[in-house]
Amino acid sequence: MKFIKLICIMFLISVSLFSEEFEEYKLGEKQQFEGNRIFDELVQSIGNVDQIKTISTIGTVSQPMEYGTISFPVQVEVKFPGKLRIKFEDKEFIIDNDSGWLKYPQGFYENLPEKYINTISGNLNRNLIRIARSKTDFEIRLLGEKTILERECFELELIKGDSKLMLFIDIEKLLPVRMIYTIDAKQIIRTYLEYKVVDGIKYPVHTISTDIDDNMISEIKIETVEFNIKLEGF
Repeated sequence: MKFIKLICIMFLISVSLFSEEFEEYKLGEKQQFEGNRIFDELVQSIGNVDQIKTISTIGTVSQPMEYGTISFPVQVEVKFPGKLRIKFEDKEFIIDNDSGWLKYPQGFYENLPEKYINTISGNLNRNLIRIARSKTDFEIRLLGEKTILERECFELELIKGDSKLMLFIDIEKLLPVRMIYTIDAKQIIRTYLEYKVVDGIKYPVHTISTDIDDNMISEIKIETVEFNIKLEGF
């Protein structure tokens, strides 16, 4: 009799645990379904990103320094899926997937350290067009809704391997208001302040990046955006 009672107790515990796991599984499935649905709506709002093969932007970057803020012009060129060139002052950084170089004005090249390659490549991977083109690379979940800059937003979690980023998407406009990601254990908050329609694509032309304490890291203002132009050397 004691043995039968023990079996019954174990059965009830198992059923209870299974029910909890099943509820968590259903919740996870719903979060993924809704996350993917909202991500699709985000892509539709941005425009036909699959047609974009190259991007060239010219703008200004402002960064705080110890004795004030410095601003300098920057040109960024992207060729999907994995090529990136950044030009500012007399510097030219080139990334080709897992390789990278610094090109000097005299025309010779220097290999970039792996840390720099990873940092610059990370900027390419977080490009909004790149993200919109890469749905299958991510596990996407809707975590809920949140108010950002007085705008009601969907909160999406995008996971790729060991990396994770959060996208807060304006419920009305279906465009990102904010992105949060981590570099070297430091949380970065990128806020999208303005979009411009170029060739039917809504592209962010004014962003500010801050740390978790709201200290500014950089501000980017883009004056010109061009898609699908031929990029020399790419």
